[in-house]
Amino acid sequence: MSLPSENAGQVPHTQWEVLDFAPAFYGFWEGEGEFHLSLYLLAHRLNRAKLIIDHMRVLFLSNEQFLPLSGGGSVGNYHLVRKLVERGHEVTVATPIYLGSEEVRRVEMENNIVLKPFSPFYLHRNISLRGPKYVLYGFLYTFHLLRLLLSGRYDVVFVRNCLLAFPALLLRPLAKCFYALSMTDFLTGFLHNNKSYPAKAVELLFKMERSTARHFDIVYVITPEMKRMLAAAGCHASKVHVSHDGVDTALFDPSKVDEKEVNDIRWKVGLEKRIVLFHGTVDGHAKEKLAEIIRGVTSRSEDMVFILLGQGKKYEELRSELESDRVMFPGYVPHEEIPKYALAADIGIIPYEHTFNSNIIITLKLLEYLAMGLPVVSTNLKSIDELFGAYEFVRLSPTTEDFIEKVLSAGFQEKSGEAVNYIKELYSWDKVTSRMVDALEEKYGKEVDVV
Repeated sequence: MSLPSENAGQVPHTQWEVLDFAPAFYGFWEGEGEFHLSLYLLAHRLNRAKLIIDHMRVLFLSNEQFLPLSGGGSVGNYHLVRKLVERGHEVTVATPIYLGSEEVRRVEMENNIVLKPFSPFYLHRNISLRGPKYVLYGFLYTFHLLRLLLSGRYDVVFVRNCLLAFPALLLRPLAKCFYALSMTDFLTGFLHNNKSYPAKAVELLFKMERSTARHFDIVYVITPEMKRMLAAAGCHASKVHVSHDGVDTALFDPSKVDEKEVNDIRWKVGLEKRIVLFHGTVDGHAKEKLAEIIRGVTSRSEDMVFILLGQGKKYEELRSELESDRVMFPGYVPHEEIPKYALAADIGIIPYEHTFNSNIIITLKLLEYLAMGLPVVSTNLKSIDELFGAYEFVRLSPTTEDFIEKVLSAGFQEKSGEAVNYIKELYSWDKVTSRMVDALEEKYGKEVDVV
């Protein structure tokens, strides 16, 4: 019996040498009659499914830069692309990239990917006029995506966050492939506390953003609360996967930090001092609460010192108000240097106010603190409470006064090996991206309808 040719032209990759179980299956069932023929065709189609899943051509879209890493979404983009390549998939990355042409070629070779960058202007979460620039980027990206779809063939279009979901959906009839969406927050969520925008307009934009998920074949979110909100907006719960956000546990690993660098930090602060660490963005609401916490703690304890890592206008305002030998502002610190500060510290803090977005997401700094075994004091934000509220290494505070009291008492808490192991097992980028690619391969295998 010869190999069936039914639908053979639809197989996107004909590397038959990767097959393993099918030859034995073919030989075992080869015989006469309709029963044997049906089993034979089943084996062939199962084998074709494996072939497709083993090698998908993925077009990866994001408005956050692939390289250089800038924290937040760019780190997630990098690890997700690396996992797709590790699984044997062919990945074309179409994101902003702020590198020279020689560096771009080096990145392509080192990561075994194809780069199709789109960087008409600098795009970052801390830029001025962020809203208008994001909208303009999404509009211009439509033409970039059109060129990519006309010049290449892809099995999967993978979109990170909703800014590029709109141009991707607009061009879906042309793409004719599987669509995946990963949401690490709701972009319109940042507008909820901005009084510059009419409330009805914000609500309309938010409904539009949530409704986009319904038009994708698979959707990833980072918290159960985000999944509930998408389900309430009409997205079938079965297609929404809570993948969680991740942390690079190869970088944030207490055993890999140079002890001398940690001792240098503690020596500058004072070996007998207890260090409270904050790193990240300081916005208007966080600035006022953070200032109140710092004043409250330093007025009640002589041996507690704050180290604040960051940059931006509000960060500089806070520096001008509070900088002293008890409150230190090193400024911007490269992402790869944050672990030594976390290991030197005694407490990590998340002093954010309750906002729409802060309640539905998990901030990456929480995972980074915990990966280093650092006890955390946080505002009792909804998703942090749901996912971490039961653990002793995270203390949640409903008020600023309670926050101050918990910082004062948490300074005597030891580093948590339980936190290190918990993050490594559930929130490492390796585990998070493995879950995401597993779900993609399974869902894509069903959607191609090969059996």
